[in-house]
Amino acid sequence: MADRKDTLLSFLRDTRLHEMTIELDQGVHRSIRFGRPGSSVYHFRLTTWAGHLAISGDMGTYVFARHHDMFTFFRPVAGKLEINPQYWHEKMQAGCKYGSAKTFSDECFKSAVKDMTDRWETTLGEADDLRKEIADELLNGDCSNEHEAYELLRDFSSRDGHEFTDVGDYDLTDWSHGFLWALYAIVWGIKKYDQLKDGRTQADHDRRVLAGDRADA
Repeated sequence: MADRKDTLLSFLRDTRLHEMTIELDQGVHRSIRFGRPGSSVYHFRLTTWAGHLAISGDMGTYVFARHHDMFTFFRPVAGKLEINPQYWHEKMQAGCKYGSAKTFSDECFKSAVKDMTDRWETTLGEADDLRKEIADELLNGDCSNEHEAYELLRDFSSRDGHEFTDVGDYDLTDWSHGFLWALYAIVWGIKKYDQLKDGRTQADHDRRVLAGDRADA
């Protein structure tokens, strides 16, 4: 499972030397590239047209649709780099062919196993044996994807006859690092674009802070 804080820190490290290049800026029709000069590593491009926004580049491609001007949809509130993966994923029209927005999560798998086994009626002695059996056959096994995890759950049968039911009701995935990275890139990129439009560079920001004006800190 990708942790949002870790992904944000990773994104900020990956883009610390990025510069913005506005290739097209005509109303809702935009093409804006972000990247380190002379390098394509971690570069990305924000492209908008009526009702759509696409992010493409080194970390994959995703397309979203919702508002006429999609910058208003993703624009950070008070400049904060905050994302809403669940809601924004609902507005995604196309995803990256190199990686899904969601990926198998070992934590979600273990949580599902715990939730289902907590419903079983067992004696104290049976519970200890059952926990060991589950650990040996499920939790300590080699499970690397969602398909394998569901198969393990469906095939499991304990020595005393306990089985998992309704395993399809459980989502064993969580947001991928690449998808979260792309969402942070969108919000960050729009923030940089807005700062340029407002005549606010990082140097301007630093001068305001030193002067005691923290309105846009």
